[in-house]
Amino acid sequence: MEELFTENLDRNATGNDMRKLAINMDKRFDSVDRRFDAVDRRFDATDRAINELRHDMNEGFNRIEYRLTHHLINNVGWMIATNIAVFGTVIASLAFLSSYSK
Repeated sequence: MEELFTENLDRNATGNDMRKLAINMDKRFDSVDRRFDAVDRRFDATDRAINELRHDMNEGFNRIEYRLTHHLINNVGWMIATNIAVFGTVIASLAFLSSYSK
């Protein structure tokens, strides 16, 4: 506690000494307030950075999800179309072979 005071005041401190002490304490409290403000600004900056990172991650996941589902749906469509074409070719070949063998 003594380190807060720049002067050692005795029991018979005058009003002038008390005024100096009050000014010194006000300066020290202002310094502490500035430090807390700096810490608050750092937390705010960190919070903003985390929110931006979370937003970017969500956008990235949404793009990945869209590409996977979009391409998967397209691939399933191509697989179905290919199977229909192969099945049609097999039926046409069987029809040709059955008519050729008669």
